Amino acid sequence: MANMTISIDNATKERFTHFCDDIGLSASSVINVYIKTVVRENRIPFIIEGTEIPNAETIAAMEEGDRIARDPNWPTYTDLGKMWEDLAK
Repeated sequence: MANMTISIDNATKERFTHFCDDIGLSASSVINVYIKTVVRENRIPFIIEGTEIPNAETIAAMEEGDRIARDPNWPTYTDLGKMWEDLAK
């Protein structure tokens, strides 16, 4: 059996230990379950999301891009020169 040392702040450790006690498992057991799940599934077993939310201008640009992508009448190009020529108009 190998040992692993992790560092977390005291308040988080206390809350985590309390949670583990409440569900009847040791902190070590819960961490082992987590690690085994990562190895078995070859992924972090939960969604990790950033807190940055796009602003209104970015959302509008993304929506415009979606509309353009779905519009069969929107011009498409296989010739980059022709695209630049049309953009210059």
